[in-house]
Amino acid sequence: MATVKYPEPLIFGLDIGTRSIVGTVGYREQERFHVVAMAVKYHDTRSMIDGQIHDIAKVSQDIVEVKQQLEKQLGGRKLHDVCIAAAGRVLKTAIGHGEYEFSAYHKLVYKKLKQGDLLVVKSIDRLGRNYNEILQELNESHETTKYFCVGYTVVKYFLNNYEITNLEGHKGTKIAADVLATFLPEEVVDSLYAAVEQAGLYVTNLTLEPIAAMTVAIPEQYRLLNIALIDIGAGTSDICITKDGSVIAYGMIPAAGDELTEALVKKYLIDFQTAEKLKTVSARRKSVTYKDIMGISHKITPEEIYQTTEEVKEGISKKIADKIIELNGGTSVSAVFVVGGGGKLPGFTDTLAEDLDLPAERV
Repeated sequence: MATVKYPEPLIFGLDIGTRSIVGTVGYREQERFHVVAMAVKYHDTRSMIDGQIHDIAKVSQDIVEVKQQLEKQLGGRKLHDVCIAAAGRVLKTAIGHGEYEFSAYHKLVYKKLKQGDLLVVKSIDRLGRNYNEILQELNESHETTKYFCVGYTVVKYFLNNYEITNLEGHKGTKIAADVLATFLPEEVVDSLYAAVEQAGLYVTNLTLEPIAAMTVAIPEQYRLLNIALIDIGAGTSDICITKDGSVIAYGMIPAAGDELTEALVKKYLIDFQTAEKLKTVSARRKSVTYKDIMGISHKITPEEIYQTTEEVKEGISKKIADKIIELNGGTSVSAVFVVGGGGKLPGFTDTLAEDLDLPAERV
């Protein structure tokens, strides 16, 4: 099969989720990203729980299958480099201020701007709270857990001490930035890298799942508003909050769609895969037939399934609402966008609206 020609460079991204692995290949054209290939592989076993890889070899095998599907769609072109996003049960954030001064008054170009960013998240010797001090504080408060910086978002840029949106092309002697840095336990990051490398791929970029979700789902012009984006997956619910044009907070809670599935497992005495099918197909049918682990057939209605998961749904909603209020400085936000399969349960957004004291139409 002849290799298909595409504009270069092609970008390969992997979402290594708790329930599935999604691979996407595409290219960027100005402000648009064109997808040219996409593949999904659901985990056959619970090789990942709450965003943490438990079986590296199995996850790596699933990554290989996704990679091979994508290469076939690309006409035989081989994929080597990949961008990934990390989730995890424990997310820590810290805000710092970094500065960079020039010896003379001159025009700012991209290379110099990149130095400013790297100062904030790497060397950061002028950061208000030094990067190493942040890590030391996190590591001392969790004796058995070491933390790793997985991503950052620039909250504000400054030019000669004045706040500015875009530094490119301006002239000045001093640039600065307020940066929201995010940290995850090293074992979360190490297991991701191990699974990807065993699949014969090289990680060229690592970011945080809520950073990736926010970049796609919330346009910059909406970020003037105090809003929250919730990505409810299988193992984790990722939270991102914006205000005054910037991202002000990231957070995660280890509660999502899998807890709903586990409630069905216990109630109906079925395995996890059967429970997952009940959860996902019930909304489209008048009734669903299943076999329990004793081999006995049963027929239930969607209403019975919803009733079984109601308490869990309310618990997840309450945890998300509490986390949003905590991240937002003790107050609710103005509106919420919910994405992800875990948030599709009927009535979930209404429950979340009640917990956040918001009109239903604002969630």
